[in-house]
Amino acid sequence: MKSIRMRLTLSFLAIIVLCSGLAIFNYFSLSMMNQKTKGMLSNDLPTLIAGKELSYNIANRVSLLNSFMLYGDKSYRSDYDEYYLQSEDIKEQLLKGEQSAEILGLLELTEEWHRVIQEEVFAVYDKGERDEAARILETKSQPVAENLIDRYQALAKKQEENAIKNGNSALEFGENIQLNGIIVSIAIVLIGLAIATYTSGVITKPIRLIVNRMNIIAKGELPAEPLKTKLKDEIGQLITAVNTMNENVRNMIIQIRHVSEDVTSQGEELTQYADEVKIGSQQIATTMEELSKGAEEQASSSASLNEKMSDFAQEIMQVVVEGEGVKEKAGSMVQLTNEGSHAMDESIQKMAVINESMKKSNSMVKGLDSKTNEITQLVNVIREIADQTNLLALNAAIEAARAGEQGKGFAVVADEVRKLAEQVSNSVSDITSIVTDIQNESKQVVDSLDNGYELVQEGTAQISSTGRTFMKIQGSIEEVENNIESMAASLYGILDNTQSINNSIENIASVSEESAAGLEQVSATSQQSSSAMEEVSNSARLLEENATRLNELVQQFKVRD
Repeated sequence: MKSIRMRLTLSFLAIIVLCSGLAIFNYFSLSMMNQKTKGMLSNDLPTLIAGKELSYNIANRVSLLNSFMLYGDKSYRSDYDEYYLQSEDIKEQLLKGEQSAEILGLLELTEEWHRVIQEEVFAVYDKGERDEAARILETKSQPVAENLIDRYQALAKKQEENAIKNGNSALEFGENIQLNGIIVSIAIVLIGLAIATYTSGVITKPIRLIVNRMNIIAKGELPAEPLKTKLKDEIGQLITAVNTMNENVRNMIIQIRHVSEDVTSQGEELTQYADEVKIGSQQIATTMEELSKGAEEQASSSASLNEKMSDFAQEIMQVVVEGEGVKEKAGSMVQLTNEGSHAMDESIQKMAVINESMKKSNSMVKGLDSKTNEITQLVNVIREIADQTNLLALNAAIEAARAGEQGKGFAVVADEVRKLAEQVSNSVSDITSIVTDIQNESKQVVDSLDNGYELVQEGTAQISSTGRTFMKIQGSIEEVENNIESMAASLYGILDNTQSINNSIENIASVSEESAAGLEQVSATSQQSSSAMEEVSNSARLLEENATRLNELVQQFKVRD
């Protein structure tokens, strides 16, 4: 048996063979084309290029030889040698191509010409015989060079003609390859179309039968007569499967008709039962909900009261704690007031000491001021004495001057006395200035001491008043401390009673919550039962509707006998 895979494989294999034949044909055609091109590139073009280059090389060498013979410049001879080396490279390129007898003869003649130049022309020229060298160059070398140039140019022209000929041949061969390729490609396309048409006809004809039968089934018609086929491949198996499906669907539709009728009748009965159970469940759920609401309200009230009592107990506890803190602070304040009172007493005592010291300092400074006044009087007396002494010394000096030589000694003594009186007067002035400064400063000190004395008296009075205030504060704080202790004891009693009330409320709330939870559970169960029965009722109605719809759909299928 030939399967679809085998048929498709053979069809594609035939097309692959044809394409492979086209590829082989193109390969050999391109190989021949490449050989012709390689021959032209390896023989004709190198020979053409080498012939032209050797022709130009020999012409340049002849020109350099003539210039060397004419001017005797050795640079021309060096250039000649370089051109000779270039000609050797060109010869190697020429020998890589076709080595014909003509080419070998030209190369031998070129080498012979070079030998004549080296061994005869240059050798004679190096001996100093320029005329003889020029004669040999003109008679033996020049004709050979012209012959070589002509023959190399002829060789290049010949190779150029061969290259053009081979190029035209290659173009003609390429056009033939292109034409043959088009013909072969068209033949392959036509053969491929024929194979595809045959293969598609073999495959699509039975598929059309299957499509027609499936369209009939899609319209709701289930014929009893199966499709007939002799195929044993995948399409034959598909036709057999379609026949089996047609028969199975036909039998299934018949069974569905009977089942849908039974389901419709049972759905009606189930709907009626579900409605009755639903009504009873709803009544039970309503009663349970009312009981549950009452229990929830009682539990809610108990919980609210419990929260309020808890808050009240917390507030009392907070007041107790704050009272303890106030009590501790009151004790601290009593201690601080005691310490402050003691400090006030010490301050009053020290202020009294300071007051006494200020009195003594004031009297001492006043005594110092009276002493300085006495010093001032003494200094004034000394200043008067110094002034009188100065006048006496001046008078003595006048008298000594009158006495002449006899009074010189007395004049000296009078002058010394005068100087001493002046020094005393200056010292008295300094002492007077110092005493005046001391008096001024003493007066300032006396004023400061008087002010300090007054301030000390005011501070002593203020400290005494503050001490009495501290004593009053201490008494008030002690009374507050006693009141706080009494209030804390009362609050502890209230806190104990509050905790007892709170425990009772918690018990009531717990019982109410348990009752509410039980009622809610019963109500939820009733509601679930009602919801379940409603779902059952809806499902029964839906089942009835679906069964009716299914029956209508099944009636659309036409079961042929």
